[in-house]
Amino acid sequence: MLLNQQTKNIQWFIKQHPNPWKISEKDIHDFYIQLIDGIVDHNHLYYIENKPIISDKEYDELFDYLKKIEEYFPRIITSNSPTQWLVGQISEGFKKAEHEFPMLSLENTYNADDIREWDARVRKILEKKNYNTAGMYYNIEPKYDGVSIELTYNNGILKRGVTRWDWVIWEDVTNNIEMIKNIKNVIVDFPWIIYFRGEIILPKSELIRLNEEREEEWLPPYANTRNVAAWSIKQLDARITAERNLQCYIYEVKISNNSREKRTKLSNEIDINQIEYINKCKFAYKKIEDRAFGDIDEVIKFCTSPETKKVLIKNFADIDFDWLVIKVDEESRVYIESTDHHPKRAVAYKFPAQLAATQILSVDFQVGRTGIITPVANLQPVQLSGAKLQRVSLHNFDFIKEKDIHIHDRIWLQRSGEVIPYIVSVITDRRIGQETKVNPPEYCPSCQEPVINTDMHYYCTNTHCPEKTKQQIQHFVSKNCMDIQGIGESIVDILVDNKVIENIADIYKLTDNTLQVQLRRFPWFGDKKVAEIAKGVEESKHKALRRLLNGLGIPHVGKKIAQDISKLLTSDNISKELTNKEFLVAIYGIGEKTVENMSKFFENKENIAILNLLKEAGINMDPHKYINNIDVDEVKGSFSITWSFDLPRDKITEFFQQQGYLFHEQPLKTTDFMLIGDKAGGKKDKAEELWITIYEWWAAICKQFPFVKSISSKKEKTKIQSLF
Repeated sequence: MLLNQQTKNIQWFIKQHPNPWKISEKDIHDFYIQLIDGIVDHNHLYYIENKPIISDKEYDELFDYLKKIEEYFPRIITSNSPTQWLVGQISEGFKKAEHEFPMLSLENTYNADDIREWDARVRKILEKKNYNTAGMYYNIEPKYDGVSIELTYNNGILKRGVTRWDWVIWEDVTNNIEMIKNIKNVIVDFPWIIYFRGEIILPKSELIRLNEEREEEWLPPYANTRNVAAWSIKQLDARITAERNLQCYIYEVKISNNSREKRTKLSNEIDINQIEYINKCKFAYKKIEDRAFGDIDEVIKFCTSPETKKVLIKNFADIDFDWLVIKVDEESRVYIESTDHHPKRAVAYKFPAQLAATQILSVDFQVGRTGIITPVANLQPVQLSGAKLQRVSLHNFDFIKEKDIHIHDRIWLQRSGEVIPYIVSVITDRRIGQETKVNPPEYCPSCQEPVINTDMHYYCTNTHCPEKTKQQIQHFVSKNCMDIQGIGESIVDILVDNKVIENIADIYKLTDNTLQVQLRRFPWFGDKKVAEIAKGVEESKHKALRRLLNGLGIPHVGKKIAQDISKLLTSDNISKELTNKEFLVAIYGIGEKTVENMSKFFENKENIAILNLLKEAGINMDPHKYINNIDVDEVKGSFSITWSFDLPRDKITEFFQQQGYLFHEQPLKTTDFMLIGDKAGGKKDKAEELWITIYEWWAAICKQFPFVKSISSKKEKTKIQSLF
């Protein structure tokens, strides 16, 4: 039976039997085994494949029902129950790693009654221990939607990073977390072992960027930031992790001196000042506001207020979260134990899913650079999560069929990750018989040429379609391609509508003096604008070949594949090498569709004619030129240096620049780290004021940068010096 159907059967059973204690032990046993199997499969989908098919709330309902069964029928509990271990989460390829302090899941609440019940249980525990709860208060933090991580530091040096498998055994992902910029390899020196608990997250802006790249490569978009973060941190190739702009936020600190009798005491001491210590070690930490909540009614009012989420979305604009964590104050929590599954001192509150009902007024069709025609719904304007929404993509006709979408339908709208509008479902009960089908276009909305249908997509095949041309040019000049400054969407519209340029090769005519005189007659084309465009066009001739390959708009060829291909090309006769299917198939990561599209593109006479024009214009097609240029979007970090070293400072600077780091002569707020030599003075003081990470030169080589061997002797130091 498919997991989807199995889950529906389980949910139906739970709905019919909300109280498991009313069922006999014999009758519940078979369902108990089925429920375990279902939860284990969902764990695997969530933690390993990162493709959950049920919501967090649905999962919690299954898990809570399992706990109820085991509470009333303890004799049937099996060792593979998810309440005993989180079964089904381990992925192959990573070492298992035990950790010192159990990392437990939080108990979830969804409404005011749940929060009050949790508070009553906490107070009952404290009162039994004769603890005065009169002065007890609460702190509230955001619960980031990412991947749990534990960072272990010994004497201030990062030793290990492990992510979740179960709450005793984790996966060792140390090599990967070293690729995350805001995770420090060295922190404030401390003579104990420090454990930082946190969350690896992917910013919303990065999800948008990645999905734009996937769209260019004709790949389906990632569903959410959590899935991408989990997928990225569990890559066996750390270089893939490095390509994601992941961030780490720390929320808890534990400490150990490897002495069992002292561990609890030390742990509690560090908990009291943990926020101060996190800040001291320069880790990222975000709190909601500088206040404690005196009683549970204040907490409930804050959590359930519609204004709270609006404020949080504004203050945490680039971070995905939809939970709040309510914690008992540090002094009281010492007396509150944990279950095997969750700590009793804290609870998570889930924001209700924000949906908005609106109506589809009409459907337009947009032409993309590859000719794909995308249906887009025009909506009755509606406010959702602080934004006014008027349009939403219908993606393709398979999506329209699956959702049964009609023009004039009323729909439920949601913003995925508080960013991208998405149609959840049609409100079929509100249909009045005036709704009409969304029919695919017979003709291109731009050039009126007939369209063709392949699989789920409809295409305009006219190579001279104006809208298609505009999209191709906008892609070619974009940041990830030729990065030509001054040519935006409105400028492209003017140039194409007035037939100044008709393809990407015509862009290089914009440096011609005669054409520039003509440009000055158009609106927005003053002397300064024309000069800016000409400069951008000229500079683009001196870019690495991978940018051109990405800019050509070949289906399924995006930034990553273009880079991989350019590394293996041997000459500037790229059309010859890129029609060689044996050459293409041998490139790791390239599939059959990409090979087919590459061959078709470079066998097309019109495309070859444009390539020849680009070459004549002076565009670089040599795979060996400009490959060491640092692009702004590829910079790994920035650094500054001060005082004397065992080798010339210009050689050090050059070496780090070659590795992708920008050099700052003076330390700035944006400087990531400083290398210091003997007798460092004023610059070091300024760096400390700016909270810049400081490394002694050779210590930095040993501890921070994986591209240089560790150094422990003069002989080895000499070897490193030879690199320069």
